[in-house]
Amino acid sequence: MTYLTWSNDLAVGNTFIDGDHQKLIDMVNRLHEVMQEGKGKDVLGKVLNNLITYTREHFRREEDLMLRIGYAGRAAHLHEHEKLLQQVVDLQDKFESGAATLSIQVLHFLRDWLVNHIGKSDKALAEATRNTP
Repeated sequence: MTYLTWSNDLAVGNTFIDGDHQKLIDMVNRLHEVMQEGKGKDVLGKVLNNLITYTREHFRREEDLMLRIGYAGRAAHLHEHEKLLQQVVDLQDKFESGAATLSIQVLHFLRDWLVNHIGKSDKALAEATRNTP
């Protein structure tokens, strides 16, 4: 069963941003899948690491875009990116040290953050790309 489904409600209308978001959703679904299957810590850790690595790459692409277009909302958007990365890196550190386990609450957090960030910040960024000469 799919945990998070891509829909037109999540589309921002920018090909590369939408493509990245679809891949991130696939990765969250993969994390959910391995958790449901009771996979070992090594498998969960690898999936989480891949998700974090891809998230960093996605954020870097968005941040480069913001610079290219002189995006007015850049500072706030960067702050959101930094905050999420810090939260997931802290989670990864705790998971790897054995101080935390991955739970459905972690998946809910990732899902909610993705949906809210896409729906607000990324849609505004995509709109700005359409209005930039």
